[in-house]
Amino acid sequence: MRAISFSNVQEAIKYTENEKNKSFILLSSDEKVKELSLGVSEKVVLCSTAGEYTSSGYKNGVISGFEYETDMAKTVEILSPPIKSIASLKSEYHEIENNKNAFILLFCDGLNGMEETIITTLYFVKDDFKIIGGSAGDNLKFKETYIYIGKKRVSSVALFFNTKQRTHITKENIYIPSGKRLLITEADTINRIVKSFNNKPASTEYARVLGVKESELEKYFMNNPLGKIYKDDIFIASPMKINEDKSITFYCQLLSNTFVQVLEPIDPLQQLRTTVSKLPFKPNFVFVINCILRSLKFEKENMWKQVDNEILKICNNNTTGFISYGEQFYKMHANQTMVMLIVE
Repeated sequence: MRAISFSNVQEAIKYTENEKNKSFILLSSDEKVKELSLGVSEKVVLCSTAGEYTSSGYKNGVISGFEYETDMAKTVEILSPPIKSIASLKSEYHEIENNKNAFILLFCDGLNGMEETIITTLYFVKDDFKIIGGSAGDNLKFKETYIYIGKKRVSSVALFFNTKQRTHITKENIYIPSGKRLLITEADTINRIVKSFNNKPASTEYARVLGVKESELEKYFMNNPLGKIYKDDIFIASPMKINEDKSITFYCQLLSNTFVQVLEPIDPLQQLRTTVSKLPFKPNFVFVINCILRSLKFEKENMWKQVDNEILKICNNNTTGFISYGEQFYKMHANQTMVMLIVE
């Protein structure tokens, strides 16, 4: 696997045409992805982003991605609803399930709220089999995201990588429990809406627990998201907006009659150093996905260059990735998270 990046669409199309034995993942803005789809072959998977990541660090407006030997991976379109694709997904999984280095790379529509349904459709995958992915973005327009297999637009896609090199996936949060928690007492799980916490209107109780004015609650969403505890790990659920009835719409599903932790931020750079120090080997390739809400926080606090310095220490000449609208890690969907694939 080799990271690639391009400054314009024509350069990217020409490159993919000339590399006959390679296949490609290309990541860019919604406009560039639509333009790319007119000129690439079926050996190219395209996904729109909210920013790109390259071996020079975070960018916005370039084309990032990677190339790989075509026989290393099989590509499966995920239909809507995903259950329509279960036969193809099962077939490709069973080809690689016994390879401890194999993994599934997911690209999901970032706006149709189907990530949990896709993951649920992968029920047949072993719990310890590596799944990593990101939800397509559209640079904060929140109108339409784009994924293509060649010229064919698809809802979502799974790539089944059968590699001999050692692989590892990791997840990083830059938030920890504040010691405050909320009980979800009424939720519309399918539409990702929480109607009440502790039997009180969701926004009223969220604001009370934070000790802030309800009218100013949305200002605190970025630094005080909620955390779902799963197997001693935290998966972040980010609030999107407060609705007129004081319910709150989130970027991922939350279940009634479950507790969630109110989170607070920690030093991102120190946490990133800790994450890097725990990697099991020195990789030759890195694929990194950062949530849009992490990216916005880094931009607001003018931290991206410092973050780049830490990430690029891992593998400074073969790193790629993108900014997503949500992250998939094993069989969970999360927000405000970084997930990373490393390959030896």
